[in-house]
Amino acid sequence: MPLLAGARRTASASRGPRVMVVSESPMLRLAMGRELSPSFEVVTALGAASADRRLDVGVALDAMVVDLDAPEQSGVPEFLARLVAERDFGGPRILVSSRFRPEMAAAFSGSCLTHFALARPWRPGSLRALMSSVLGTTTPLRAAGAR
Repeated sequence: MPLLAGARRTASASRGPRVMVVSESPMLRLAMGRELSPSFEVVTALGAASADRRLDVGVALDAMVVDLDAPEQSGVPEFLARLVAERDFGGPRILVSSRFRPEMAAAFSGSCLTHFALARPWRPGSLRALMSSVLGTTTPLRAAGAR
């Protein structure tokens, strides 16, 4: 079931790009959603199975943030593979993990066109800035956490 570009915008037209945050941790979903919500429309999912169900009912996305630190890690690689193979999702995916070192995450992000990495914990505004960068949108300096 591909996510069609023409069906991409309906209710989200005035709220910015639609981003799905996938994490089993309620606190992490909340933190990521709060950081993204001023500039992006946020859809949350409690893990890979929940994300699959949301996509099954036709939720259209521009990008995705996936927590790799979930206890249900074994399903994440398969979920990411299905996004491309079965759902034809070509949007960017930001992978978040406490196991990433900031230097490794930056190198990984610079070497790929669809997958980007963010080390946990991140500086306030870093997730929003990375998302703006990978989607090619601009975020006001105030919203990006600049002083």
